Amino acid sequence: MRVVSLFSGAGFLDLGFSENGYDVTWGAEIEREFARAHNYNLRLRYGHTEDKVRNVSVTEIGADEIPFENCRGIIGGPPCQDFSKGNANNPGVEGERGRLVWDFLEKVSHLRPDFFLFENVAGLYTTKTHRENALFPMLNIFSDMGQVYPWAEGLRYKTYFEVLNSLDYGIPQDRQRVFIVGFKENIVNTLRENNMPEFEWPIRLTPNAKRQFNWPEPWGFGTEVDEEEFINNLEVPYGLTVHSVIGNQEELRELPNHVYFNPYSQRFHTVAEGDTARKSFKRLHRFKYSPTVAYGNNEVHLHPTEPRRLSVREALRLQSVPDWYSFPDDMALDKMFKMISNGVPYRLANLLARQIQIVMNNYDNVIQNQQVTPQAVAVE
Repeated sequence: MRVVSLFSGAGFLDLGFSENGYDVTWGAEIEREFARAHNYNLRLRYGHTEDKVRNVSVTEIGADEIPFENCRGIIGGPPCQDFSKGNANNPGVEGERGRLVWDFLEKVSHLRPDFFLFENVAGLYTTKTHRENALFPMLNIFSDMGQVYPWAEGLRYKTYFEVLNSLDYGIPQDRQRVFIVGFKENIVNTLRENNMPEFEWPIRLTPNAKRQFNWPEPWGFGTEVDEEEFINNLEVPYGLTVHSVIGNQEELRELPNHVYFNPYSQRFHTVAEGDTARKSFKRLHRFKYSPTVAYGNNEVHLHPTEPRRLSVREALRLQSVPDWYSFPDDMALDKMFKMISNGVPYRLANLLARQIQIVMNNYDNVIQNQQVTPQAVAVE
């Protein structure tokens, strides 16, 4: 199934689709190093000989310039800083980045894919201003906003909206994000007429994990713990702990990108393990989930047991990115961390791709069966 990607980033969302059999034929990413990292991994994983992700602006490129022939979907997540709760003065849809959500929807309007997937920060929903000025109009645009936005006239999609937390899906990170999935109305109507299921969000493996379990409290940095005994007596699923993905340092040292900024502050030795309440210099707890992987605005996340920042590979693992994914060795560390912060957790992208695939396969099967004539059946 062929799809195109807008605001492709370093490719975590796209690769979740590619690993489920989708063919991401083309992508657009304005950040040059992001596009380079994405293409680098497409070559490593799939042997692509040419760059599929173009270093172009989604705003500036025309819909007729996007190679969409035989494509069925559009996926992407516009930059989210203008909706972020961490930005006290976020301007929402009035901001330079906030307006990019309309660029995404405009491309959907012109190209009319069978389905689309849109991702953004939870602030798009949790902040009243953004909810009323951006999210709700975005959802309404697929039903009755054609006269407000001329390019949306005749746009008819059934949309599904949800705020998903990665922690609920077996990923050791508290990361809430808005997702909107849309299908053409005729696809959903066809499924309903044939008593076939519509789109369903992935089943939460550990629902409400943040509040469901008795997570350990912070303790002093350097506290000696019998880790094996502690793990055996854990009251939380081990797979939701930081230790489950970065605890084996011998293994990590054998992987690419296990690099980090050199320590420069005494705070690397004094912040308690599990003290994540501060704005920066948050030290992760071995036996708890990570706060949102977001390393911009001077936010520093510290290793639980070592006086240093997290490494690039450790951050990738907290985003559930497979170990085959890597950045070029000549790429700047700050760029690597920025890409990781902006990405969709790979495992969640993978689950969403499967759910969309179920809908499209069901629809295709219905259409195929309707096209089989009685004479053709008799011949077979």
